[in-house]
This record gives sequence, structure tokens and C-alpha cells, in this order.
Amino acid sequence: MIASIVSVGLAFAQPPPCNRLRRTGHPVPPPDPKLSLRVYNYARIDPASLAIGEEVAAEVFQNVGVAIIWVDCPLSQAQFAKYPACQVGMGTTDLVLKILPRYMAMKLATRDEPLGFAKLCPESEPACELNVLYHRVDELATYGYRADRILGHVIAHEVGHVLLGSGHSYVGIMHREWSRYDLQRISWGLLLDFTDDQSRQLRSAVLQRAKPQHAQ
Repeated sequence: MIASIVSVGLAFAQPPPCNRLRRTGHPVPPPDPKLSLRVYNYARIDPASLAIGEEVAAEVFQNVGVAIIWVDCPLSQAQFAKYPACQVGMGTTDLVLKILPRYMAMKLATRDEPLGFAKLCPESEPACELNVLYHRVDELATYGYRADRILGHVIAHEVGHVLLGSGHSYVGIMHREWSRYDLQRISWGLLLDFTDDQSRQLRSAVLQRAKPQHAQ
């Protein structure tokens, strides 16, 4: 009798099955809204550095609750067949990222933009464009900063302009000009983030763009 009581006690001590935990625990949060960036690497950054930059930008947006999908795109007509994902029609959650070398950047009216600029477009417009002036990013490497990690922050900053507009903030990643301390923190592997208010606006903007009426 004692043995049976002990065995019953042990039975009750066992954790419930996993499927029961899923039914009775906290609700599963909705998946992060997604943005797709079609990448035109005109500056011909080496793949490893570009991958780090993309990883950094994705991490910044992960903190916002937005997932980034990267799509490599061809640099010439002859390469089109090798990039089928880049030939699919674009919707309002698809952005175009152009990483420009000096000779291409010099042809554009970049005013006093230090590292990049973005096209401001309504949420109903697909294929909004953002540009990175990579020669300026690369110049920062001559002072000992990490160009690959700065690249990721510039991308995130310019995506922020597409979704939030032309304004800047006094702190964080949307500050107009990063200080030497900001650049050092970036190079150490730390992130400049969006403010809480910007994060809410960004997530809301992506969700709005993802609504069916904006699909192309």
C-alpha cells in the first residue's frame, strides 16, 4: 500500500506533457512582421563583410520586432538568370537597397548626407529605395572603426527613414551624426537602437504595409 501511494505521488510529480503546456501556458506571440530588402552590392563589398552588415541590421530590427529578409540581386543584365528571387514582383514590404561606390555616389545629389540617404515614399508604394554611400563608410575604417558593423547600422538607419520619414532623434540609431563614441561602440559589437517610440512606429508601419490592400 505504501508503495502504491509513493508511486502515485511520483506520477503526480511528473511534468505535464509538452502539448498540455502549449495549451495551458502563455499564448504564442504572433510572428514578427517581415521586410524584404533587395540588395544591389554595386560597391562589390566582399561577401563576409556584407553578411556581417546584414546580420547587424537584422539584429537592430529584431529588437524592434521586425524580421528582415535579404535577397541578393544582379548587377548587370547578364546575371539576371542567376537571381530568380530578384525577378519576383515587388510589394510594399519590399525595399531596394543600393550600396554605392564613390563613382556612382558622385553622380547623385547627396547634399550633406554623410553615409546614406533614402527615398521617402507613401506606405502604398512598393520598391522604396535606400542608398548607402559605401566610400564614406569605408573612410571610417581608416580611423580604426569597423566598416562592416557601421554598414549594418547605416542600412538600419536608412530603412528607418523609409518607414518613419525624414526626421532624426537626439539619441540612438536615428541620430543625424553619430559621435566618435557611437562609432566606437558600434565597432565593439554594441548596437545603437531605435527609441521605444520609434520601435512602436516602425512595427506599426510594417504591419500597415503588409495589409492585403497593399499587396501587388
